Amino acid sequence: MMTKLPEKLGSEYYRGFLSPQGQAFYDGINAQLLRGDYSGKTSFSITRPETSASDCFAAYKAIRDDHPEYFYLGSQSEFTRCGQTGTLEYPILYTPEIIGRIRQQMRKSIYRIVRGTAVLPMIEREVLVYERIARKLAYDNHGDVRDHNIVGPVLLSSGVCEGQNALLMLCFRRIGIPCIKAYGKTRTDGWHCWTIAWINGTPVHCDVTWDGSKEGMVRFNYLNLSDHQISGDHFDFQGPRVPVCTTETLSYYRHRGLCVNSFQDLRARLAAESLKGTSPILIHFGYRPPSGDYVEEVQRAFSTEHISGNHRLYYHPTLNNLAVKKV
Repeated sequence: MMTKLPEKLGSEYYRGFLSPQGQAFYDGINAQLLRGDYSGKTSFSITRPETSASDCFAAYKAIRDDHPEYFYLGSQSEFTRCGQTGTLEYPILYTPEIIGRIRQQMRKSIYRIVRGTAVLPMIEREVLVYERIARKLAYDNHGDVRDHNIVGPVLLSSGVCEGQNALLMLCFRRIGIPCIKAYGKTRTDGWHCWTIAWINGTPVHCDVTWDGSKEGMVRFNYLNLSDHQISGDHFDFQGPRVPVCTTETLSYYRHRGLCVNSFQDLRARLAAESLKGTSPILIHFGYRPPSGDYVEEVQRAFSTEHISGNHRLYYHPTLNNLAVKKV
């Protein structure tokens, strides 16, 4: 398993797992796109004919995973070989003029999301950017490619996991946080993707799609999790290409000191935050209530402290996090 810090902020991470021939294919496609050549066809010199097709398809997938800024690349591709020359044809989803316009809007959107973060420590930069994206984007599937690349988040402020993840990755790299795209599955959505980021050299999981703003609040359940923490509802993501994430202290709740370790801690926290008018109050339970019911434990604390008003409680069953929102 790889845990070392990726070079170039992760923008060539999956390139590193390709064969030498695959890397040559990758570099050829990349150079062509950087020149602004959107012909949708790239030719290569073949050194290993027996693996040329598989190497080429792997290179194309790697470049799409590494570079969310190449939003105009379609997912399908076709490889042909003639002698010692291989040719990959792939769809370019937009005209050069539209690509230029979208790229301009992409730059503006990223600037608005990251502005004001330069003077902050890395983890605070990360939190602010993550929260801004979670508040900005809605989960929506219009049934076209915009939802699966950065176009939907930039132009429509919506998208599915691929689109939202693309914007998060580009913003993280813009503020100096190395990150990569991770794949896995969930019980509710089936196939899913999210981000693994290196915070001060430590890899952690970040799933902004599952932390989208609900009722005007971001709960930060999926920011900076370990493999163990995220595996309560994210599966099949571990493998030789995926870094092992072992640190739990960088999660939002642990890093911000939002843990309560006893009923007395819970009472004191709710009383203090209610007095300040905090909403939502975010809590991580470091203990198990005698009843086993965390929502009931909060209600009991409210009653004991004579805290009045209507509150909605949002409990996360595998992370033991709870948000208390006054209504």
